[in-house]
Amino acid sequence: MVALGIPTINRADLLQEALEVYKETWYGRHVYVVDNGHQNITLTASNQKVMTMPHNVGVSGSWNLLCQTLFAKGYTHVALLNDDIIWRKTADEIEDYIDANPNDFYLGLGTWCLFVIPLTTWEKVGKFDEQFFPAYFEDNDYCLRMRLEGLKRDMSPFFNPEVFRNSQTIAKDPSLNTNFDRNRNLFIEKWGGSPGQETYKSPYNK
Repeated sequence: MVALGIPTINRADLLQEALEVYKETWYGRHVYVVDNGHQNITLTASNQKVMTMPHNVGVSGSWNLLCQTLFAKGYTHVALLNDDIIWRKTADEIEDYIDANPNDFYLGLGTWCLFVIPLTTWEKVGKFDEQFFPAYFEDNDYCLRMRLEGLKRDMSPFFNPEVFRNSQTIAKDPSLNTNFDRNRNLFIEKWGGSPGQETYKSPYNK
């Protein structure tokens, strides 16, 4: 079974639109939100829960918390979505797709604004690297780690959101992007090159 996790920090307005949709499409499955910004979030269904952080734990930290929490509840897959998109697929449709297309990771044709990670992949690859804070390059890092483990991604339009609003969090608060260069340099140090030009087969060439 698949559950839904959503990190958020400053776009509760957009998240509210999505929660209204997910009230119907994720009926009978858990929908967990990690709120890094102490926002006023109104839940629309009993299966929706908010975990309010004392401070911003970043994208990787949020993904890790959501995976740990939802896998511990017995789910085999976790769908992780941005707060500024809307995906109208139902939980049943998603589970049917996964059953018909078993794979190590599921991603749309665009960015990591929406992906589904199986428990087996989480156990094999490990947590998302929280050094990439608060955002950017954590997805490149995990993608490379999966590839080094020989895991394969299912990249399908099925996982494209119906409503896509890119980087609305940064648009509202550009200061959240101040670590972009730092994170890029951290990635290069960890893997011996920028994304797509990596030279190391293990972190820091150890």
